[in-house]
Amino acid sequence: MDGAAVEVRCGSTVVNGITGKDGSVTLTLRPGTYTAMVQAAGFSAQSTNVTAPMTGIVAVQMTVASATDRVEVTGDSGFVPFSSNAGSKTNTRLIEVPQSISIVSQREMEARHVITMNEALRYTPGIQADEYGVEPRFDWLKIRGFDAQTFGVYRDGMRFNSLAGKLDPFELESVEVLKGPSSVLYGEVPPGGLINQVTKRPGQERSTSVEGQFGQYRRLQGSIDTTGSIDKAGVFRYRVLGLIRNSNTQTNFTPDDRRLIAPSISFHPSERTNFTVLADYQHDKTQWSQFLPANGTLYNTNPNGIIPINTFLGEPGSDYVRRNQGSIAYTGDHLFQNGWNLHSNYRYQYINFKGQTIFGAGFDGSSLTNVSRQLFATPNRNRFNTVDTRAMRRFTAGNWEQTALFGYDYQHINTRATSYFLFGLGDLNVYNPVYGQTAIPTGAPFLNNNTLLQQHGLYAQDQIKYRNHMIFTLGGRQDFAKNDITNFNSGSSNFSHLDTRFTGRVGVTYLTDFGIAPYVAYSTSFLPNAGTFVTNTTTGLSTNPAKPSDARQIEGGVKIQPRTSNSFITASIFQINQTNVIVADANFNSHQDGEARSRGLEIEGVASLGHGLNLHGGYTLTATNNLKDVTTANIGRWLPQTPKNQFSTLTDYTQRSGRFAGFGGNFGVRFVGTNAADASNSFFVPNYTLLDAGVRFDYRHILFGVNATNLADKRYVATCTATTTCYYGYARNVIGTAKYHF
Repeated sequence: MDGAAVEVRCGSTVVNGITGKDGSVTLTLRPGTYTAMVQAAGFSAQSTNVTAPMTGIVAVQMTVASATDRVEVTGDSGFVPFSSNAGSKTNTRLIEVPQSISIVSQREMEARHVITMNEALRYTPGIQADEYGVEPRFDWLKIRGFDAQTFGVYRDGMRFNSLAGKLDPFELESVEVLKGPSSVLYGEVPPGGLINQVTKRPGQERSTSVEGQFGQYRRLQGSIDTTGSIDKAGVFRYRVLGLIRNSNTQTNFTPDDRRLIAPSISFHPSERTNFTVLADYQHDKTQWSQFLPANGTLYNTNPNGIIPINTFLGEPGSDYVRRNQGSIAYTGDHLFQNGWNLHSNYRYQYINFKGQTIFGAGFDGSSLTNVSRQLFATPNRNRFNTVDTRAMRRFTAGNWEQTALFGYDYQHINTRATSYFLFGLGDLNVYNPVYGQTAIPTGAPFLNNNTLLQQHGLYAQDQIKYRNHMIFTLGGRQDFAKNDITNFNSGSSNFSHLDTRFTGRVGVTYLTDFGIAPYVAYSTSFLPNAGTFVTNTTTGLSTNPAKPSDARQIEGGVKIQPRTSNSFITASIFQINQTNVIVADANFNSHQDGEARSRGLEIEGVASLGHGLNLHGGYTLTATNNLKDVTTANIGRWLPQTPKNQFSTLTDYTQRSGRFAGFGGNFGVRFVGTNAADASNSFFVPNYTLLDAGVRFDYRHILFGVNATNLADKRYVATCTATTTCYYGYARNVIGTAKYHF
């Protein structure tokens, strides 16, 4: 088989290669006994033992096993990704998909010891992680200049609302980023793309790891991860994840406490069938982010000095965030005798979120010490039912190969939201805060809605390969998205809106024998604006239901994955235009006359060069432009909170042999360029450069490590949305780890 990945391992020595047209690959090995593993996209992995002699050539023949929707690979393959189910839903090799896709592997997340999904994506081009700086509640982020947090975060290929829930990286085996419009496979998706969080599954080999963390801000965390086969044949497999954390953060009176349990069980009666049930429950206790004035954070012009980064503007005991979330899901595959593969995913998830904050609204006008404060509270309840069922078949005829995909997915998302907003709470001195001097009032909610989204999607895709070189990817999808909204503030008035859209993708890739693949693609997406009303030009009233915002992208680039090197490089250029954008006039009336454009260049390289060296680097150029707006001053401006330039590089090394075997560490540099604070670009937030580092020692079954982010403890402002609301970035955070694996 052409394009199968081969890994040969002996102790800490790992040699990689990719098969050619005839299905062969030649590797140079030192004498010894090795374990050889072969894997191909869409097929399960096979392994065997190989003995390399002192001299001569040894030939080993291995066959690719039966087809499957999920490929399970054991062993340390470094940081380099090979295939993804997210970009095609057919587990295609990344080099063959006409779309820029980034994957952060479990190996990289563990090496950097990431503690949030935002942190996992800090070295990924095209992503703006930590968009609002220190934010313990949610994962705020952008892809190619467009917000992704509400509709652009997925879990195992199904919608996950990151503005209500938050997953711990301890539950994840990888994080995948699809860049650009992706509605053809996922329905309503932001123009910039989506993020798919892949949950850990049961493994066949029995293993257990117990880990303890300690660190800055009185962080204490314990976790366990155990997996293996229940019976000797490996038909039933299990996995249990557990985590307990008590921690403070760099902001006063702001905890980061978590309780997590995640059991799962798999049933593998044959190579043709597998079925997995996954469940989890998580409880979080934390606080809101802080809104600080620009004068004293962004600008060093306040005569009273810099506002401390640990400043808390709320009221201890009155500010809180409590979140309970849980889910139960299944994923199953069956390969029929006629070659059709049936796959189905389902998840039920609930998220109960209760939050209240007293936040700063800028200096009160009488001094540069006292800020005025307001109250916001939002208890809400979210219920998700999502299902995705698809059938796939691979065909071969002469020089042609074809992978056909047909699918149906459904979302049933119910949200019950109530929001309170109160002005005129007591002022607070940001330099010498004295709490408990104001009563906390109560009031009627300004928002009291129940929202129900029901979305049906039918999609089809055809991947056609000619002579293992020319690859055509064609896809189309029809969506029916119905939103029912009940406003209890208006006597239980009801509003129902149905949006229908057809979206698609056309792409061409040329794959050379050397592992170089130039590609070009055109894709479209849509994003409903349910519950939003725009101004009727005749009456002047906001009575017209808003249409979905549409987007189109043209992308071209080249992917490089040499057959004799464990590395992957992607360089891409793109242009995204989003139309029917909701914009507001000077009287805060909504209009659907906006258009935004994002153009850019992204370069990403990941390599595992042998001898324990892993590299991950990238560069992002994102040139955004507001093309149409009812506010003339906003036309031609940058989109806010979107840096034009970003650069990152990470080096990770582990000594594989000798006296210091098991000793290693990493060092990373992150540069984030200037970003505009508001739509009119009236002021900007300057660039910043941060350093990360880690050191570890792995002795037999015990791992000791220390990781630090923002090593130089640089004080910086991540972004501002107005001169009254600026957000500090993360200060230095040092975490120590002790892990026992058996």
